[in-house]
Amino acid sequence: EWAFAKAEQIFNLPFPELIYTAQAEHRKQFNPSGVQISTLLSIKTGSCPENCSYCPQSAHYNTGLQKEPLLEIAEVIEAAKCAKEAGSSRFCMGAAWRGPRDQDLKIVCEMVKEVKKLGLETCVTLGLLKDYQANMLKEAGLDFYNHNIDTSEEYYHKVITTRILQDRLKTLEHVRASGIKVCCGGILGMGETNEDRIK
Repeated sequence: EWAFAKAEQIFNLPFPELIYTAQAEHRKQFNPSGVQISTLLSIKTGSCPENCSYCPQSAHYNTGLQKEPLLEIAEVIEAAKCAKEAGSSRFCMGAAWRGPRDQDLKIVCEMVKEVKKLGLETCVTLGLLKDYQANMLKEAGLDFYNHNIDTSEEYYHKVITTRILQDRLKTLEHVRASGIKVCCGGILGMGETNEDRIK
């Protein structure tokens, strides 16, 4: 839990100071010369029922994006092999839906298992999860769950109206409770204030 005042203090640092501080912390935690390469594959594209105003995958907008069904496991394995050959050490699979149906999640779990067999870290971004679904992914060997919180609670309704921030936070609770690592960020440049960005 971060206090607003502490986050605001970091936010207001002069940019060179912020970069220096971030790099110093990075050096404490990681190899300063190391870079991880990750590959992201859309395993189910388009026709998402959410109305995120920034997303071309939403069914609410005419973006010209063609809807595609969930990929076959063999297609995902082939893409993961290519990613590994190209130098990736993490493979992330993303699906455009509000949250996975159980029958689809079982297929995604098989994808995770197969990608893990290749020696890659695995990551998925599947939308909202129930607690037992997070546990299914953990049992399949998932390493990371990507789930952005988009913007502040106060500004949320100006960006998305098909869910609330608490829906996203509940999924993050389920993911953490299952033991899966979290990748989480926000989106800037949607008309929000600096206060929204800090929150």
